Amino acid sequence: MTGPVVKAAVLAVVGTLCALVIRRSNAELASVLAMAVCAAAVWFALGLLEPVLEFMSRARELTGLSSAVFSPLLKCVGIGLTCRVAADLCRDGGQSAMAGAVELIGAVGALYVSLPLLGTLLDMLKDLT
Repeated sequence: MTGPVVKAAVLAVVGTLCALVIRRSNAELASVLAMAVCAAAVWFALGLLEPVLEFMSRARELTGLSSAVFSPLLKCVGIGLTCRVAADLCRDGGQSAMAGAVELIGAVGALYVSLPLLGTLLDMLKDLT
């Protein structure tokens, strides 16, 4: 299952080299190329996500825990990865303030989707006392 990882890495290196050559004459086109390469890498990553989701489903069944425990974890990982790529693209385009804003909304979004999990934790602690 490492095929998509290798493909994405090779695509990223080739895309970077092409962007370096293009950037001298057309910086906007180099940015579009970077976005396209990132979109392709995300496409490859989505192919690897199915076994992860199957594992999480199996773990949920074996532990007997509700999906309220596992769902926030997956959402946080998705938010983190999405915001990381978006912030890096903003920085690559020279927009560090926008990159910071994307990282901020990612952190707040991760906290937001974690609220059900934190609520479950508080309920467990309340039942122990």
